[in-house]
Amino acid sequence: MKPLSPLLNGLVKDPLVLFLLAGLAIYVAMDVAGLNRGDERVIVVDEQALSVYLTDRSGQFSDATLASLSPQERQALVDQYVRDEALFREALALGLDRDDAAIRRRLIQSLRFSLSAAGSEETGDAAVSEEELRSYYDANRQRYVQSASISYSQIFFDSDRRGRDAALAAARDALTVADGSDWLAMGDRYPYQRNRSAVTESSLQSEWGEAAARLFALPADGHWQGPIESPHGIHLVRIDQQQPRQEPDFEQLRASLTRGVLQQREEQAQAQAVARIAEGYRIEVAPALVDM
Repeated sequence: MKPLSPLLNGLVKDPLVLFLLAGLAIYVAMDVAGLNRGDERVIVVDEQALSVYLTDRSGQFSDATLASLSPQERQALVDQYVRDEALFREALALGLDRDDAAIRRRLIQSLRFSLSAAGSEETGDAAVSEEELRSYYDANRQRYVQSASISYSQIFFDSDRRGRDAALAAARDALTVADGSDWLAMGDRYPYQRNRSAVTESSLQSEWGEAAARLFALPADGHWQGPIESPHGIHLVRIDQQQPRQEPDFEQLRASLTRGVLQQREEQAQAQAVARIAEGYRIEVAPALVDM
């Protein structure tokens, strides 16, 4: 066998050339195995792919299955699947997915969902310890507090229609006869409900403004009280029931706390998975952004 020429001998020893030759060999092997671009022009329609496609088209709660379709319906479904798959691949080839914000959000959402499902499988089997429950309870205690609430009825006097002074005078006159009277026949039309049940102070603030605090200071004695002025007008109020603030009870919340711990595990696992993915990229921030 004739020895290699000095040029060829040098090329064979060049690391870059060896790298390119190795890449070429891998490409040829993949091409022979059908793993290169040729496979991108092949649409394989199998039972699993078609079943998923049918479910997606019919809706999650549809009873339709491949077995329930007639041969003609099944062939029509195959034809539609092939057309949609071909359009999908051509859209990707044209890069239509890259500059569409809606598609970008959907892809990110899908990957997050997959990471969450994987995290659930990894962490869901581990039993929740008493220490975890107590720690989660202490950290999220305020979430389970039941705020004080009241149930009340009201008689409204429209200060825009009557004028403020006239509305106040009418409310004071009504207060003297409201107990024992047909209160629903008294006052003016109110734009919201005239009686409410189990409402908290924070939920009333959008309707009553600062006057919401005055309602919660009134006693639940079954008598009409007021007048109280709100952004809408003048009110007489009867507090029908009061429910004090209730602190959460650990034992009663055990099942809910367990679900919270499991959800927290999933969120932590997903966050760690996202961090690992991000760490695989080199980040280059434009200098102009750094100097802003």
